[in-house]
Amino acid sequence: MSKMTVTADAKPMLNAYPDSVGGTLSDITGFLQKPELKDVFSSFYILPSVFNTDLDRGFSVIDYTLNEELADRKDLEALDKLGINLKLDFILNHASVLSSQFQDILKNGDDSKYRDFFIDWNKFWDGKGTMTEEGYIQPDQELIQHMFFRKPGLPILMVRFPDGKNVPYWNTFYQEIKYPVLDAQDIMQVANVQYYKADLIAKKVNEEIAAGKKPAELTIDDSCKDSVVELLESKRKYLGQMDLNIKSPLVWEFYENTLKTLAGYGAKIVRLDAFAYAPKEPGEKNFLNEPGTWELLEKVRKLADKYNLTLLPEIHASYGEKNYEQIAKQGYMTYDFFLPGMIIDALESGKLAFYGADAFATEPLPPQSRLRGLPGAVLTPHIAWTTKEALQRLMDITTGNLRSFLAGKGENIVNP
Repeated sequence: MSKMTVTADAKPMLNAYPDSVGGTLSDITGFLQKPELKDVFSSFYILPSVFNTDLDRGFSVIDYTLNEELADRKDLEALDKLGINLKLDFILNHASVLSSQFQDILKNGDDSKYRDFFIDWNKFWDGKGTMTEEGYIQPDQELIQHMFFRKPGLPILMVRFPDGKNVPYWNTFYQEIKYPVLDAQDIMQVANVQYYKADLIAKKVNEEIAAGKKPAELTIDDSCKDSVVELLESKRKYLGQMDLNIKSPLVWEFYENTLKTLAGYGAKIVRLDAFAYAPKEPGEKNFLNEPGTWELLEKVRKLADKYNLTLLPEIHASYGEKNYEQIAKQGYMTYDFFLPGMIIDALESGKLAFYGADAFATEPLPPQSRLRGLPGAVLTPHIAWTTKEALQRLMDITTGNLRSFLAGKGENIVNP
């Protein structure tokens, strides 16, 4: 297994989007080249908007080519010369609807080479549920009772094939269907109406679609409704992140090509984003299921070893579930946003003398929180703004703004 040695004197890792400092990765590289920052960082995690992405601040990847507006290979070569280990993201569970694979499905439907590159919901649940009028299978309750869905309802995006058939695909994260704005000429092409009426219909359609109605729910003249609905549906576009089918050989080909690409950029560490959602089986958990999760990681590790890459699986879950311990027992370091734990450790070890906090994720702070018993922690129950001094300051600012406005002067103006 490829491993990274962590020593007591390990230096910090810089985490940043490519446009976090200045506006491009080149600006960050120039910043890191300053004499004052020599040998300060041992590694640099560049978040995924460095790639060709569309949504979710980079975590919806179209492909793993560099974002030409934010980065180029010269920036990566400069980082390598600084001796900074590069960490890049690989999103195992999903890819953007704008990926070439998904776009091929939209173009070719059942004839697409990538027909099963993503998870066909009905194939997955075939024989394990009831077909609905909407065209998707409602799984038997006992088979989904342990599954975690991140949004209301089933995680489905109905995808229209070229022949007009709608196929449900598994969609754990974001999804959106966008319909075109129509004009009178669009209506006249599909309905036998004069321009004036077509213009009225187009305006009504646009208003109702903008208000959130689906095409089938439009309240327009029945004589042209079917034609207008078909026009809208035939031109629908998608945004979102589609779950990859890890049982497809093409997905594993994609996995290896991606790891090879990241290594080619000079990456030493690859953070596996959303990896725990990728293994799915009917009746099993769809997050960190066993043994599917460990089998997935082992197969990915073997691919990563070819390119001398260290894997860093990402975890997002309650610390009480101790998922990080499960992954550590498999021989992997884990990546998580563990600021509260780091603060407690720093206070208890004496590295941090004092810590003040006024707002917490759970309020009031639970009685069992270790922060409550630490002498260096000053905790207030979200009331910092209610002190006499803070309230007086608010009133001074408000009255000052009013006086300035009445005097014809501008002060503290936002979006003039």
